[in-house]
Amino acid sequence: MADIHVSGWQWDEGNLRELRHQGLSRPIVLQVAQESPKFRKNTSKDPERGATYQMIGPDAGGALWVVCIVDVPRAAEADIWWAVTGWRADDEEIAWYRRWT
Repeated sequence: MADIHVSGWQWDEGNLRELRHQGLSRPIVLQVAQESPKFRKNTSKDPERGATYQMIGPDAGGALWVVCIVDVPRAAEADIWWAVTGWRADDEEIAWYRRWT
């Protein structure tokens, strides 16, 4: 598990569109970040995927999500992140989250 601190988010139409395409929204990402997320390195081998970490946790309704995130370089504040993409957690991701809860 990674030790990540999120102090804020940066949004643009591109990442919001990708999130919507995956069934996610800004409010869901914010809920996951505020509930009790766990973080791990993103191990995707796909060079098109720029996310460095996965944030896994529940939304306000209890559904578990995986949100792929990357820190914003040269942000005015530290710990600002982009939500790149995400999905509803599958059985393996749910089991991983529960191991750390």
